Amino acid sequence: MFSKFKHHIAQRRKIAAVGFSLAGLMVAGSMRGWLEPLELGLLDQFFVLQSRSPTVNKRVLVVAIDERDIANVGQWPISDKTLSQLVRNIHEHEPASIGLDLYRNFLIEPGSEELIETFESIPNVIGAERVLEGGVASHKTLAELDRAASIDLVVDDDGRVRRGLLSVISPEGEVRRGLAATLALNYLSEQDIHLETVDGDTGGGALRLGKSTITRFERNDGGYVNADSGGYQVLMNYRDRYTQFESVSLTAVLNGELTDEMVHGRIVLVGSTAISLNDLFYTPTERDSLVAGVYVHAHLLSQLLGAALDGQPFLRTVPTYLEWLWVVCWIAISIVASRSGLYSASIKTHPPTWQLIVRLASLGIGLYGSGYCLFLAGWWLPTVLPLVSMFSTVGLGIAYRNQQLQNLAAYDELTQVANRRYFDQYLEQLLRTNKRLSLILCDVDSFKAFNDLYGHPAGDRCLHQVAQALKLAVRDADLVARYGGEEFVVVLPDTDEKIAASVAVRIQVQIRKLAIAHEGSAASPFVTLSGGYVSLPKGKLIMPQVLVGYADKALYEAKLSGRNRLLPSDWPASNDSVEYEVAA
Repeated sequence: MFSKFKHHIAQRRKIAAVGFSLAGLMVAGSMRGWLEPLELGLLDQFFVLQSRSPTVNKRVLVVAIDERDIANVGQWPISDKTLSQLVRNIHEHEPASIGLDLYRNFLIEPGSEELIETFESIPNVIGAERVLEGGVASHKTLAELDRAASIDLVVDDDGRVRRGLLSVISPEGEVRRGLAATLALNYLSEQDIHLETVDGDTGGGALRLGKSTITRFERNDGGYVNADSGGYQVLMNYRDRYTQFESVSLTAVLNGELTDEMVHGRIVLVGSTAISLNDLFYTPTERDSLVAGVYVHAHLLSQLLGAALDGQPFLRTVPTYLEWLWVVCWIAISIVASRSGLYSASIKTHPPTWQLIVRLASLGIGLYGSGYCLFLAGWWLPTVLPLVSMFSTVGLGIAYRNQQLQNLAAYDELTQVANRRYFDQYLEQLLRTNKRLSLILCDVDSFKAFNDLYGHPAGDRCLHQVAQALKLAVRDADLVARYGGEEFVVVLPDTDEKIAASVAVRIQVQIRKLAIAHEGSAASPFVTLSGGYVSLPKGKLIMPQVLVGYADKALYEAKLSGRNRLLPSDWPASNDSVEYEVAA
């Protein structure tokens, strides 16, 4: 019983070791970026699920400039006079800030002097500049007043914006804040909320803003692999679609249709939504449609305000070692959950495939649900990696178990050699090839007396040792099988009688080396074998049972002549045989 217990433990350890090794390969593959698209795709699904509870953002108003607005104004870019009127019309209703997601790096008459005066007289206007990719300067007046901010965006390889830039570093090494960060900090400063460095963080990786802590994005955070982490980036947490932001058209603003209720105390973002201007991006919540850049800035702005004022967490990640621990835990759970199904007693005859599928599906749903719940709490842990590792590990376990079941069907459990069923199939197939072969049939002399004298456990050990000795005596291409009880059979493909005789000699040598005491044997003080062998010439066809009959007859002769010997059969067969020459 103890040996069987050790065997089961060894099997489970083997499966666990192979499973965790496979998981290690999955981790190594993920570190090379193989799973990054899948991880980001699953993150997008989480964003979509999260955005199904629509809300209206009361802190941000978007002034959208679409194709009809451009047609009504009659030009693009709009003139300085029109932009000045736009800003003044918004300012009349006392917004917290006005952010211009518009490039204005040169004068566009008429109204240039008027626009300069507007910028100088209205202190809460923030203009746009591009710092990266060649750069685009802001309006000269806003630059001199230090009221320009970067509108650069980080776009992933699949074209989606999942990270926001709080600040960027210019080619000259100057730190420039992003538009959303500038507007948010100006808004929060009025409520005496300021950006602070987290105590003990000297590297600038974490910042405290009101009720939340902002963690800087690193290149391998979450499902990313070697991503560009330049500037101060954060993982954006899209809580809703872009439609959460109230919007008004440029035409409506110029026509004086704004009200205090729409604008007072809110941050107003002005930007283009026109398709012709191509300031459009894919976001996780908009799977098949493009979103204007002004709404992307609105998302980041909303996230900053929500974090500082409402304690809404930024999307955070955990250290790499915790990600690995997360993966290993799910693999361990999958092994434990599938083990009872794989090793149930009934599986030997009727593998419960549906049970394994249900368990694996339940694990997958559990992992997905756990990942989503953590996501709702503000944590992003890789989900595809443990999911793939789990399915691979369980799949490997199923394949391994199937192989074990095939072995159970083909091998004798006690002696660990082929069983009678496999031998019959193998011999029948081999005879169809019409090639020469030899067959040895032997059994343990006086085995009943051995069992009576030493007990059945000792008899089982004896049979196992004999089987292993037979395997040592034969060649790699030969088959050793348990024929029944204490009888064994050896099939020697492509072997003539001379080679069969030499194998018989090696068998006797290996049996003598065992030196298993057998006081109840009349042939020897040790366990011995008696047997007979037969060789079938090439081109002869014969029924399997007839061939075995010749070997059995020789075995009978060996018993009569004193045991402890292997004798050849009296081939050619007698008249009742059914062998015949194969036609050329």
